Amino acid sequence: MKKLIALFAGLFLMTIAVENVNAQYNVSDQATATAFIITPISIEKIEDLAFGNIIASATIGTVTVDVSNNRTQAGGATFPTVPGTISSAEFTATGFSGAVYSITLPADGAIKLSGVGPDMELTAFVHNAEEVLTGGTETFQVGATLNVNADQAAGAYTGVFDVIVNYN
Repeated sequence: MKKLIALFAGLFLMTIAVENVNAQYNVSDQATATAFIITPISIEKIEDLAFGNIIASATIGTVTVDVSNNRTQAGGATFPTVPGTISSAEFTATGFSGAVYSITLPADGAIKLSGVGPDMELTAFVHNAEEVLTGGTETFQVGATLNVNADQAAGAYTGVFDVIVNYN
């Protein structure tokens, strides 16, 4: 009888042990799901790109306005004593504070200034942005080179170009 009681006691203990082992497979915990919607990136033009007054000649030339509003010339493009308006384009990018972003400028020759004579191409677009939205904004300048044709007709010329910003 003692053996039978010992056997039942052993089986009872094994049953409890198996239940405890099974209990280990049913343990759970919880996690919290979160999301944070950030401000979309945007851009605003502050100032237009202006090359000023230029004298064309029988030779092709270039006029460059850099990001610091400095204007230089090469070849057959020269400057009169009355310079006109000279400025790099200026933009402010706005978005999520501390975010890194990228800037896309036009490809060489993709933008043309049209007016009374043949179109003139813009090339060598540059910017001075650090591409980080410190405090949620960054203001930067864009410069380019204007390719002046030989014997370019006198008059006003205009064109529009896009500056694109995207979060990285």
